[in-house]
Amino acid sequence: MRPVTPARPRPPQGVLWRPRLADLMDAGVRRAVTTICAGPGWGKTALASSWASTRAVSGPVAWLTCESRHNDPAAFWSDLVAALTAAGAEGMPEVTKDEPAVRRRLIAALAGLSSVTVLILDDLHEVTDPRVLNGLAGIVSSMPDRLRFVLISRTEPGVPLHRLRAAGELTEIGSEALAFRVDEAADLFAIQGRRPAAEEIASRVRRAEGWGAGLRLSLDEPTEADGGAVEDYLVREVLAGLPPQFREFLLCTSLPDRICGELADALTGQRYGQRTLERLAQSNLFVERIGMGRWYRYHGMFRAALRHQLATVEPDRVPQLHLLAAQWHAATGNGLTAITHAAAGGDWGFVARLVVDRGLQLFASADREEFLAVLRRIPVERLVETAELTFCSALRDFAEGDIAAMPQRIARARMLLTGRGPQYRAVIDLALGVLETGVVTRWHGDMPRLVTDSSQLLEDLTTLRWDQVPARLQYRAMTLNHKGVGLLWTGRLDHAERFLWAAASAARAAGVPLVETNALSHLSLLVFLQGALNTADEHATAAIDLARRIDARTRPASAIAYLTRALIDAERGREAEAEESLRQGLHSIGDDPEAASAVVVSLVRARLLLDRREPLAARAALHRARTDAGAHFDAPLLDRLLALMTAEADLALGDPSAVVARYAHRPPVPALLPAEQVSLARAHLDRGDDTEAEQLLARVREGSDRVAAVAAWIVTALAADARGHGGRAGEALSRALADAEPELLRQPFRRFGAPRMLVLAERQQWLHEARGPVRDTSVLAEITGEIPVAGVTPAAGPLSEREVEVLQYLPTVLTAGEIAENLGISVNTVKAHMRSIYRKLGAGRRREAVVLSRQLGLL
Repeated sequence: MRPVTPARPRPPQGVLWRPRLADLMDAGVRRAVTTICAGPGWGKTALASSWASTRAVSGPVAWLTCESRHNDPAAFWSDLVAALTAAGAEGMPEVTKDEPAVRRRLIAALAGLSSVTVLILDDLHEVTDPRVLNGLAGIVSSMPDRLRFVLISRTEPGVPLHRLRAAGELTEIGSEALAFRVDEAADLFAIQGRRPAAEEIASRVRRAEGWGAGLRLSLDEPTEADGGAVEDYLVREVLAGLPPQFREFLLCTSLPDRICGELADALTGQRYGQRTLERLAQSNLFVERIGMGRWYRYHGMFRAALRHQLATVEPDRVPQLHLLAAQWHAATGNGLTAITHAAAGGDWGFVARLVVDRGLQLFASADREEFLAVLRRIPVERLVETAELTFCSALRDFAEGDIAAMPQRIARARMLLTGRGPQYRAVIDLALGVLETGVVTRWHGDMPRLVTDSSQLLEDLTTLRWDQVPARLQYRAMTLNHKGVGLLWTGRLDHAERFLWAAASAARAAGVPLVETNALSHLSLLVFLQGALNTADEHATAAIDLARRIDARTRPASAIAYLTRALIDAERGREAEAEESLRQGLHSIGDDPEAASAVVVSLVRARLLLDRREPLAARAALHRARTDAGAHFDAPLLDRLLALMTAEADLALGDPSAVVARYAHRPPVPALLPAEQVSLARAHLDRGDDTEAEQLLARVREGSDRVAAVAAWIVTALAADARGHGGRAGEALSRALADAEPELLRQPFRRFGAPRMLVLAERQQWLHEARGPVRDTSVLAEITGEIPVAGVTPAAGPLSEREVEVLQYLPTVLTAGEIAENLGISVNTVKAHMRSIYRKLGAGRRREAVVLSRQLGLL
């Protein structure tokens, strides 16, 4: 056999020189072996040939393109020697018919190479004969010092490379490295005379997944086109060369976005799906394993070509295969994928049955939008045919905010159940009950009914097996949450807390993060109402963070968390932050919120209006809230909170008798909320009934509600000061400060008799100066506008004209901000002048500066 003198292929016309890949090749040939392993069209040969043509390092570069005839050892070794000789390698043996002798002499010649020689074996996957591969492995294992191999193959080379890999003598270049990046794709298109927009280039790179042939061939096609040059290339280069059983396997398994052995068996009716997928992935035929698990995926363009081929050649099989995939996914618990395939198969009855089983959990999951997109594909005329399809119609109403239409849909679905078997009827009835309770009843705000219906649903769940109700865990989490919300708004806080915690835990275990978000949101509000601001803030943050992770920050599930944060910020005196939290809550709650959530919005608005000294606007907002809640609204705790906020507005408007009259018809005092008792106590004080007020305040001061306790101590301090009991007033103020600091409470000190509070606070600072450092000075400083100065020195020069102006305001009760407003300058400038005044006068505090100024005749 005469050897064929191999020639190195010229780089393809229009090939793009990519420096990063050339660097990989340069680094590779400093090691023993470099492999370039990827499927067709990735640019393996183009990379090696362009690199070999421009390689700056001296030394021969031999090239042998392997063919099927090289499975004959004599042909392989003779052509290999010819390639080395043609490249200029010295001392190569003469080719004879004695193939073993030729191989031995070749190994000896390679060991004596005078310079580094690179041997490139292209299309090595064509060689499968063990005699050839074993002989090649012998050379690789002995690896002459000056020989470097570059092995180009579509599959893992049939030569053992594990020792070289372990020794760090192997460079591997695969499809990930060969994939075009966006900037490289732009250069490639420019070579072809095209300059698409940056967005289009990025889109094409994503669709091609960096595959070079796909980028080149798709340039003249629409971005999402089926068929065309790309499909033609894949059919000819990939499918045509496969055995018939592999082509059939790929076509049958192309419809799912990802595939595993068991699903492949269900689609093909065979039993070797896993083994086939492994072989295809090892062959780099556009099939890759996802991570380290059992799932695989097809390259997007390859999958599209397979689907188009299947739809063109065997269109009747497409819906059949979709339904087989839907049945498999339904059996394995993947509801969304099952519903998607059933819809693609056009079996709307099957879709509806799957929605009954899995729809509510998908609605409350991170896959909500994808699920709704499938749900909207059901033809409108089909939505009235069966109970299951009518259930789908009710879910669509819910998604579109048409809550008013839902009771009619649910009633029709129950009517269509007539004549169905009792067991299946119970399953659909359960799904309808969860939907009705969680949406209709809760949306109207009928909280006693919400508790009753939720309790019944929880009981019903215990009578049905998991195989009857696949979403049993999800239904339980939803129903626990509904009952917790109902218990909260009926005023049973201890029971509500237990159910909301159970709901959050159950939702996490069941994979319904929107339910967990909603449970944590209501827990935050519940704990706020108990006066624990720090804990409430933690729960609100957890709910908002969870919503952010699933891209649900603008969903109603997280609205209560934002509103609770607004209330927390209001109590801490952070008006701007409270307004922003309210804005986020309004954005999340939507245009047609639950009645209870809408009332909470009004409570937050009223709180902020009252803190801005706008009681008339607050009272109007509270009146509208109760009117807008509707005739079905029944939430006792929210009614009490509305009344409480209205009482604060009445007190601000100087009408304590209205407050006393309102609470005359309420529960006995021990059943009143701590905040209600403080409000009623303030009303009694304003009417001169000190004894009744003190009885109410005494209960609150020692209670567990820290916010109410701080308010009670402040009212006590102000009342004692008004009666001339300075010692009692000071003690009460100190207790208020001590209780306020852990929860960062600020607003209560500004809310109750602000001018008197400022005077009392300043007096406390003055009285404590002789006793050493004052506790809780940070709170006092925020109340009085006091700006402590460390390391005060005696007089240091005369006051400036502006400092004299500021000094005139120091004896007043105005804060630094109010002084700034009167003088028309910034608050920071006022504070700077106050520090300078203290320093020049040698004073440590505002009151001391006033005394010294009077002694000096400055005031």
